[in-house]
Amino acid sequence: MAAPGPVGVLLALRGAPEEDLVRRLAADPDLTVVRRCADLAEVTAAVVAGLGPVAVLDAELGVDRTLVDRLRGHGARTIVCCDAADVPRYDALGALALDREVDPVPAIRSLAEATDDVERVAGLLGPQRTGAPGPGADEPPASATLPGATPAELPASRSARRRRERGGGMPEAERAKAPRLVVVTGATGSPGRSTIAINLAHELAHHGEPTVLIDADLWGGAIAQTLGLLAETAGLSAAVRAADHGTLDVPSFTRLAPRVADGLRVLPGLARAARWREVSAVSLEAVLDTAKQTASWVVVEAPVLIPEDESGLSLGPGRNDVARCLLHAAEEIVVVGAAEPIGIERLVQALLDLDDLALSGSRRVLVNRLRTSAAGPRAADSVAEALLRFAGAADPVLIPDDRALCDRALLAGTTWREAGGRSPARSALTELAGELRAAAGRPVPAGVRGLGRLLPPLRRRAAAH
Repeated sequence: MAAPGPVGVLLALRGAPEEDLVRRLAADPDLTVVRRCADLAEVTAAVVAGLGPVAVLDAELGVDRTLVDRLRGHGARTIVCCDAADVPRYDALGALALDREVDPVPAIRSLAEATDDVERVAGLLGPQRTGAPGPGADEPPASATLPGATPAELPASRSARRRRERGGGMPEAERAKAPRLVVVTGATGSPGRSTIAINLAHELAHHGEPTVLIDADLWGGAIAQTLGLLAETAGLSAAVRAADHGTLDVPSFTRLAPRVADGLRVLPGLARAARWREVSAVSLEAVLDTAKQTASWVVVEAPVLIPEDESGLSLGPGRNDVARCLLHAAEEIVVVGAAEPIGIERLVQALLDLDDLALSGSRRVLVNRLRTSAAGPRAADSVAEALLRFAGAADPVLIPDDRALCDRALLAGTTWREAGGRSPARSALTELAGELRAAAGRPVPAGVRGLGRLLPPLRRRAAAH
């Protein structure tokens, strides 16, 4: 049932085009201009106030991905009037882009209908959005439906594309080739999240599968420092800015993510934690999509999730938004905790908080720095029993404490594998990397199979429970 009365339209254009559009919309009984905005801040305020579900904006005002997503979050769809050459770029931001020379009224009518979304309308209008003649160019552009058009012929929605990429309805052979996102997170105060992310990424990359490591810990990333990368490396902030403006592509991403080992690139995190507001969830999604075009594995250290931390901040990016974005996008989630009483208590609470998110990715619990001095004489059994009893987490990955290896790698600015020497800690991570490969339907290197037999009794006993 159509909403009573005309649909409100917000305008933020410049000069004669706005005057002409106002006159034309005034003659349309189903549409009405509710506000002519001077800038994007006024547009945002009007959308938040619920004044109109369609916003028509001039690209010269500085439209970016974060703005489009923010307006969408408050129920408004965005049309961007731009130069013909920029139509694909603004489409990639999630807006409906139109050449300035194209009549925007048909697009406004289509978006005003509750059943239409931006991608569907873009597909219906086709080449007419850039002024190029397309099929049926002599006919009025369609609104809700086109004769002969079926849903299968229209562009897939973003969520549908992601479901296919995650393996839903995808053939097994194709799923095994699809890039995989591994998110490393943990409880507040969990030691070694960066160390685990770095070394897990290197183990995945070691056997010929290109891997990208991204430091998205907005509370205080340390991956660049751990690997001895220069402090002035732009990394995440530059990638997010490019994604925000629709200019991030594979060449620019690889320039921002230097190669630190064979098959392993690293996108460093923020130089200062105070700049966390520069990173929005929607732009980070675009960074992840680009990273997946360059690698078989994308390993991300995520911010610690603090429930209800930003429940009242809806007009800007939040660290929790980024954490949720990563956790919901991940195929594999590695939750890190400390092998001591306080660390286990925090880990249990973190696991319960993650349960509330109803995540679809596989979850693996990793307990770091396992040692008898902090967890008792039967450290592995004690940790495994506590996690099973209080969080329902079976078969945790246990990383024995190896201070000498960690110090050697940190001093050299390298990974455990490159630091050399046999280590139960590194063997446990190598085994985890093999498990991730197996879960993805990829071959596990022969040297990794049965690696648990090389591990100390504490790891084998925990796996038996």
